[in-house]
Amino acid sequence: MESWAERFNKDADERNAVILVANCRIEYWGRSRSVVDDGDRIIILKPDNTIIVHSLTGFKPLNWMSPPSDLAATVEDGNLQIFIQKTTTPHEEMKIKIKEIQDYRSFSNLTDPSKQKLTHTEKDMRDYLAKNPQEIDPNFRLKHIEYRSPLGFFDLYGKIGETYVVVELKAERAGLPAALQTKRYLDWLKQNVQKEAHAILIAPAITENALTLLRKEKIGYQKFNIKKIPTHKLPSHTTPLTEWTK
Repeated sequence: MESWAERFNKDADERNAVILVANCRIEYWGRSRSVVDDGDRIIILKPDNTIIVHSLTGFKPLNWMSPPSDLAATVEDGNLQIFIQKTTTPHEEMKIKIKEIQDYRSFSNLTDPSKQKLTHTEKDMRDYLAKNPQEIDPNFRLKHIEYRSPLGFFDLYGKIGETYVVVELKAERAGLPAALQTKRYLDWLKQNVQKEAHAILIAPAITENALTLLRKEKIGYQKFNIKKIPTHKLPSHTTPLTEWTK
């Protein structure tokens, strides 16, 4: 096990990625206290010192430690032990006790300059509704996108007839914070335009307490199917799946 400890420490120092399949026990102290008894696991060390331990089923890790952290491998009672300690508060520690190594792979000089491309975001909603204001209201006339107010940016700002309207958008289920934010925008609008003012919260779904507040404040709510926003489609396979499986 001494050679494995030396190899792991070298890979960690050189910021290499490591995939390790081993029989191990996991002990954790921090947000709680937990122990996972011996079993075959997949251990992943990333170049930024993120370490993740997966079981052989499911997608959620058994345990993990995110950076910033320090880690080192030692040998104790004939077993390889990987000790990880969080270098910021709250204090966290994890110990991986490895009895048997089935496979060890390390990768140097890996790069990943790309960033995840998100679709169906609030920006996508904003751009879609700015081009299709009739979906807010048949008489809605858009005046500004991302209108700056002292309280923050109104996603969309316009008028329905002679009534000034602020539109708040949420790409996920709107909760009480979204309803309170919309109310604050409406209160500010009423005080500053000194004319009829209205607010509309648009989201795919809403919690019951948020909807109760909107009704109490006479603020509109509209359900929006965010999946109807066009997105760039990934290229499809030119060969049908049935041909691949022959």
